[in-house]
Amino acid sequence: MSTQLRPTDVKRLNRHWRRRTQGRIALIAESVTQPFNLGSILRTCATFGVETVWLAGNTADPSHPQVGKTALGTEHKLHLEKAADAAQAIAAAHDAGFRVAAVELARGAVPLHEAPLEGDIC
Repeated sequence: MSTQLRPTDVKRLNRHWRRRTQGRIALIAESVTQPFNLGSILRTCATFGVETVWLAGNTADPSHPQVGKTALGTEHKLHLEKAADAAQAIAAAHDAGFRVAAVELARGAVPLHEAPLEGDIC
């Protein structure tokens, strides 16, 4: 059984995280085709102060009504960039000064809480 965070818990986490880091954070959303999923991702990004979100591949259009229904207007607080594919988004993130890390379930992967995520990270 999972525990859902209340909005005040999310705000507290965000404040705690922002006090502990000096780095910028960005995200590449690659092929997130379901509008509700993209809306949830964008809402989370806004909560944690993500600077830029690159929308790569066939990611849903952020102007889709279902994105807005889930994001609750937070999509307007983010800088969104379109990218043809993940490679173009990674190049843009590098050009903007971000170190790119991937989140993937794979053999040999490092757990996210153990990953070196210092500095400006995407």
